[in-house]
Amino acid sequence: MLEDQTDQLKPLPAVIGNFLVLDPRRVEFRIRGFDLAEKSHEERLESIGKTFLRGYNLILSVRSLAAFEQAMAEEPALLRGFFVEGGAMGSALVDSIPFRRPMLGKFRERFEARYPLLVNAGTGLAMSKLSWREKAIVGALDPFYRWMAYDGMGYHNVYFQQEKTLNRPKRKLEGYASRAYDQGVGRGIWFVSGADIGKAAALAGSMAADRQADIWSGIGLASCYAGPADDNVFLDGYRLAGPNGEWFAQGIALACSARISDQSMPETIRAAIKTLWGMEPEALAALVEELRQSNAAGTRSDRPRYEAWRHCIADVFVQGITERTRGDGKEIFSSQDAVAQDIDKQSV
Repeated sequence: MLEDQTDQLKPLPAVIGNFLVLDPRRVEFRIRGFDLAEKSHEERLESIGKTFLRGYNLILSVRSLAAFEQAMAEEPALLRGFFVEGGAMGSALVDSIPFRRPMLGKFRERFEARYPLLVNAGTGLAMSKLSWREKAIVGALDPFYRWMAYDGMGYHNVYFQQEKTLNRPKRKLEGYASRAYDQGVGRGIWFVSGADIGKAAALAGSMAADRQADIWSGIGLASCYAGPADDNVFLDGYRLAGPNGEWFAQGIALACSARISDQSMPETIRAAIKTLWGMEPEALAALVEELRQSNAAGTRSDRPRYEAWRHCIADVFVQGITERTRGDGKEIFSSQDAVAQDIDKQSV
């Protein structure tokens, strides 16, 4: 039987591969200097980082995408997306080495349909290290999802350069790339804050006001996809986000769609999504996909179709929220005055 040549990969020479391999210890909280978290939170976030690095390290030496996928299948369902994200970063990095057969294109063909956010975000993590190849990398990505590469860049910079990214002037990027970058900053904030929604809110609140909507979107995405989170985290996040609450909810909706797509929805997140959005995760994911298709098919000159999609999701949340009440007739969500008080407390 002939081998499928499109599945075959050429491993890096050992001397180069060994140089690029990353030590799993570099994602441990004590090494990164992240805020100490509840032990269960710390273990979850470290397991995500280590799974990501397993995917990254494997793609540097694996001989076929089938072997990579087999290794991915051995990971817990909750973590497989991060394994793919690591593989995407490694593939983009390998492609930057001269005289190599392109790998990222093959990787995208294999995994992007199931993991569109993770594949494009993982590519962006590599882009943080390959600034001279930014245009070439982004130009080869899906035109709709390519903004997730800048999201990945923002995430990478917070995760690996926390002090520099959060406390110094923002990296200069052109146009919407700058906003997508901040969405990744929000995802990174969720990790460096130890999955503590109060600490994440305080960090978000310390950033410039015009960046906070995108940052809260990233916090929402990470709290839902990476977790751990429950009803209280989602409701508290919405309250603490104040005027940016719909963007927190929008990020959660994107993560919900991703979890439904890769069939890895945890029960605690399922319940939390229903509480915040007022619908089952499957219904929300279907809505997100319907809006994606309608925006992907349209043409806009005022903003990228990806951003139009995000706006549509946020608008649906806003439209539905005023109609929702608890069984006792009280509003589920606090008033804006109460939100402001919560933010003030977090900032003290």
